[in-house]
Amino acid sequence: MKILNDQQESTLQRERIFLNDLQLELVENNASKEDLDSLKYSIRQLDDLFLLVIVGEFNSGKSAFINALLGQQLLKEGVTPTTSQINILRYGEKRENHLVEKDQTVLLFPVELLSELSIVDTPGTNAIIRQHEELTTHFVPRADLILFVTSVDRPFTESERSFMQSIRDWGKKVVIILNKIDILADEEELTQVVNFVQENAQTLMGRALDVFPVSARQALRAKNGETNLWEASRFGALEAYIRNSLDQTGQIRLKFMNPLGVAA
Repeated sequence: MKILNDQQESTLQRERIFLNDLQLELVENNASKEDLDSLKYSIRQLDDLFLLVIVGEFNSGKSAFINALLGQQLLKEGVTPTTSQINILRYGEKRENHLVEKDQTVLLFPVELLSELSIVDTPGTNAIIRQHEELTTHFVPRADLILFVTSVDRPFTESERSFMQSIRDWGKKVVIILNKIDILADEEELTQVVNFVQENAQTLMGRALDVFPVSARQALRAKNGETNLWEASRFGALEAYIRNSLDQTGQIRLKFMNPLGVAA
């Protein structure tokens, strides 16, 4: 999946080079801390050009979903909690981990998609209380999309409802990812689960939300050679939605202009 066209990608690279060169000049000329902090914020805006926040219970398949989106087995998956802190996935020339705060780690991966967007991988909603304030204060307001991962075997649990209710007033675009559809017996079962999730989401949020039934496991396998599984995974429709939601000329232009405005 690619979001920016060649011209937009070229503009992004030029802005990054300009701001990094400017940072070196300011350091060499003993610029004030305020000016340096403003410039660092501008650089971070470009590094997180688009921000996807992924939420859901620990056993909903969040890590499997992120792996499928990125096309590689990058994050550990398991039936027990694998994420006890907030992980921010960004682009890097090599794999690196940087603990930036007590409960927050930046994970760098050489994956092309991460040069266009950053992903916030959160703890499960059933273990999110400690980071709740940090999430709602620092990441939810900046999110371009909030991808809410739930599973067909335990759709819309109490902790998921509670967290979704806590972010309702931000008015952010929330998309529900209904994962693990490959474990259902037939289309009739899937329709029942989709209807259940849609009805409960509308009641809770006061508006209809888009629901995408997918199999993240099948999607990852399809991207790694088993192409016959791609259609069954239903991942294509979700990726097209994400790309179309982010790839809006006016929105991208504004994102390019904001960091330069701060730098000026």
